[in-house]
Amino acid sequence: MTTGNTTGDASARRFACRTCASPLNRHAEWPSGIVSFEHPIWQRADHPPVPVPADAVEATYVCDFCSDAKILFVYATAHRVQLHVDTGQGTYVRDYGTRWSACFECAEYVESRNLHGLLDRILTHGMAFAPEAHEHLSVVLEQVLATLDPGRELAVSGRWEPHPLPAPTLPKVRDRLAALIAGGDALPFGLGQPATRTALANSLTTTRLYWVDDEFTDLTRNAAQVMPRMAFAPGDLPAAHGFAAWSQPVDARRRCVAASWSSHGDAVQIIGYRSIGDGLPPAAVQRLRAEVGWLIPAFSVVLRPGQPVTAAHPAAAPVTTWRLIRQRLAETAPARVDRSVRKSYQRLGRPEPEISLVRIRGTRNASSATRHHGSIAAVDRDYRWWVTPRWRHQRYGPGRTLRDWIVVRPHLRGPQDKPIKATTTVRVLGKLPPRPAADTPAASR
Repeated sequence: MTTGNTTGDASARRFACRTCASPLNRHAEWPSGIVSFEHPIWQRADHPPVPVPADAVEATYVCDFCSDAKILFVYATAHRVQLHVDTGQGTYVRDYGTRWSACFECAEYVESRNLHGLLDRILTHGMAFAPEAHEHLSVVLEQVLATLDPGRELAVSGRWEPHPLPAPTLPKVRDRLAALIAGGDALPFGLGQPATRTALANSLTTTRLYWVDDEFTDLTRNAAQVMPRMAFAPGDLPAAHGFAAWSQPVDARRRCVAASWSSHGDAVQIIGYRSIGDGLPPAAVQRLRAEVGWLIPAFSVVLRPGQPVTAAHPAAAPVTTWRLIRQRLAETAPARVDRSVRKSYQRLGRPEPEISLVRIRGTRNASSATRHHGSIAAVDRDYRWWVTPRWRHQRYGPGRTLRDWIVVRPHLRGPQDKPIKATTTVRVLGKLPPRPAADTPAASR
């Protein structure tokens, strides 16, 4: 067992170990009130605790019941759960706080107030407890289940392995996400405000769907990691309201596999999502899909015109995706929709959903094993590279007797079957240089 994720006054603050980032249990001697901290029993620590506020380090949270890292919900009790322990030499108080993180399977026992089921799961799936600790554990669990406040909130600290979404399932995933947003669970990142969640749920039901293939996902991830400082412009958006899923995670830290955006005047709200369900038994996965779905929020930000976005920004991946699409590096094609989803939409009288498959626009290949520039032969490259957008002074008109500056859009060069060189991706994220004046001499023709 670990202490709950408490917030508020100093006595309720959550502490973690500076050395290992593990949350710490808070003990208070009785009657002196002297406070001390210990590592939880699931943490086999080889060092003394160094307590600091939990928000000062990236604390490693686990289920407060069975110690599973796949946290999904947080529950609150009406008062602090405490256990008085007599050591024979004195008494101290184990203070477990008021907030309790739970994995999905423990949450089912908590929801049903099933003390024996919860105790059995802890003893089976959690850390091994000494027999004399079983009674203490039962006392703590009884307090938790007897004093639970109504409701629950989605956790933001669970360590679920990312599980990308197949393109044909996107309409079903989006609809379940809209139901989750509109439902009764408390949402993180300020999304729980009634006006916010209503507007978000409504936009999700009609949003345009995009699925980004492997190659374009790699391009996005590489570009987002090195993207220069860019100012957001509403014109970057491929649609006013959209939902995009990548074939692989694009954000290693937040493990995002999808993002949605909704426009409100000139501002756009962007929400990143991480997947849930990976690692659960099949029966539990089915219940999870029906109750929660496939995704939960990983971040939420609002961008306004001119606001800078860098590689460290939470929305770097979706903003990069928009910019690459706007630069005409992508082409879209209809993606297949799951048959069961189509039939479900027909039964409800809804129009058949459409999914846009996003992929890299066709590559310009070298015409032979060697390419010539002047008299120098360039050997075939073992990679593809992005050519920077530029202006070219080109002939046009009758008999090609006239000349004018035309834009050459960014494009790939190199052998079709070779990987894209990541370091060249940043070149195509910038803006096109100003168009040269009509009388500007061409450097090359």
